[in-house]
Amino acid sequence: MQQSNLLYFPALDSVRFFASVNIVLLHFLSSNLLSYSRGTFIEPIVRGPFLSTSMFFLLSGFIYSIIFDEQKKVPKLKPFMKERFFRLYPLHIVCTLLIFAITIYRTNLLNDTIYAIQTLTLHLTLTWTFFPKLGHHLNQPSWALSVFFLCYAVTPAFLSFLKKQNKRTLWLLLLGIWAILIFSAVYFTKLPNYFRGINFFSGMVLGKLFLNNAIRLPKRALLNDLLLLLAVILLFVNVRYFKAMHAGLSYHVVSPFLYSTFLLLLSNNKGIFVKILSVSWLRILGKASYYPYLVHALVIELLHLYLDKVALWRYNPFNNPLATVAIVVLLYTVCTAYSFRVKLYRSIRSFIIKRIE
Repeated sequence: MQQSNLLYFPALDSVRFFASVNIVLLHFLSSNLLSYSRGTFIEPIVRGPFLSTSMFFLLSGFIYSIIFDEQKKVPKLKPFMKERFFRLYPLHIVCTLLIFAITIYRTNLLNDTIYAIQTLTLHLTLTWTFFPKLGHHLNQPSWALSVFFLCYAVTPAFLSFLKKQNKRTLWLLLLGIWAILIFSAVYFTKLPNYFRGINFFSGMVLGKLFLNNAIRLPKRALLNDLLLLLAVILLFVNVRYFKAMHAGLSYHVVSPFLYSTFLLLLSNNKGIFVKILSVSWLRILGKASYYPYLVHALVIELLHLYLDKVALWRYNPFNNPLATVAIVVLLYTVCTAYSFRVKLYRSIRSFIIKRIE
């Protein structure tokens, strides 16, 4: 595989989109906005979830490992954190404040002033995931943002560490991470959300192994497609059947393992599935997919506000397939447009700074 192909895997952008949609629909289901799917084949896929937040962590670690290794540089911590912070945090602030106002207006969950201020502070400071019992789950995506920023803070140092490792130590490191995952899933009833950041570092090690040609991938496109299809089937079996037997292993071990397999096969850039997932409009949606994840909790609150104050729950116009499609299309269209605005702003800002210098 040529070096130019290593820096960008178009199919992986589309995976972000499908993972984002799955998580959005999962929260729709738990918010009486997807009740019509209960008892159908859709429910186990959505509720599984078929593609969980762990996919985001694995994918991000995998991509960062490859990009910075190929560019033969380790990012400096301050500018790297600053770029990630200003790309994601402002939207989080806006969503959190709006959800806070809506929650106070439509419920009595934050009637206690001290508890309300404490809840808002935890979410704005991105510390709610570490102290979930101290505040209401105001803007649930804040937990993932907290964990991502923790992972970003360690990324430069971990990249420097990986650069010094050979294939053998990389394999030992990856096996050690999976051993921790298996042990934790078996012996702990419920793992805290921040623990899932370990998938980010698993993805980084996986990316390094991929670059070092330490993982043999199919040379034939047909075999690559068949293995991808098998991975998809096993993902369905996992969330539909194995989850009922052992939820911890299913969620924290089996799913991430299958996600890792999925990422490697898509990075092989062979076969019809890769071509399908490489279409431009899917990649565009995928690149902006983290914004809908950050915004969807606000959308749910707005829909519930209408149901509470206007429809009075006598009817629910949002609980049908057509409404779901319309909401998802609108959400991803607006967020994709926002993504382009952010990129344009960053380009103009970079241009002005270079001119001044």
